[in-house]
Amino acid sequence: MLRLVIIAILVVSCGNPSASNWLKLQMGDRDTLLSDTFKRKEVIACSLVTEEDSLYKNSIYSYKDIIDNKVRILRKINKRLEGSSEAGEAVLYLSGKDTLKMNITFYGETGKSIYVFYLRDGHPVLYIGTTNVYNEPVNISKDVKVDSTTIDKIALRNNVIVSWIQNGKKVNDNNEDKGKEVRDLYNEIKNLLRP
Repeated sequence: MLRLVIIAILVVSCGNPSASNWLKLQMGDRDTLLSDTFKRKEVIACSLVTEEDSLYKNSIYSYKDIIDNKVRILRKINKRLEGSSEAGEAVLYLSGKDTLKMNITFYGETGKSIYVFYLRDGHPVLYIGTTNVYNEPVNISKDVKVDSTTIDKIALRNNVIVSWIQNGKKVNDNNEDKGKEVRDLYNEIKNLLRP
């Protein structure tokens, strides 16, 4: 019976914009080992982009700023990674046992990829991926120049894309495919980081 009531409330609040106006999710702090970051709160996920999604996205960017401002006091771990033609490296930022940020760089003959994950409760909430493509392979010339750069900024909630910005422009399609790509990349990196 309780499940039916909860489902009815979700259907009404997510399906009818006027009914969802009274339901303002307060994006606050969540529990982490860092003081003044986040406290626990409940988030109701809808398949439509809503005002709550915008609030959530803004809170994630605030979370990113807080972590970036505290990187000097976080425990830092450097690891060498095998997984590309020229290998790579990982820099992890931890608070206690919780990884809050991961900077991953993979080097290749024809480019370089940099992936930054901001994590909360062990799950990615923000992904920033930068891919540089060189004008020629590294082994041909020492004067290699970057031919093109693609930057993706993706806010995630419950492993679903809330916001995707590519090279400064909002992307509205293929969110499910890109979400799977980011999840697979994160899982691959986690496997590479295992001892």
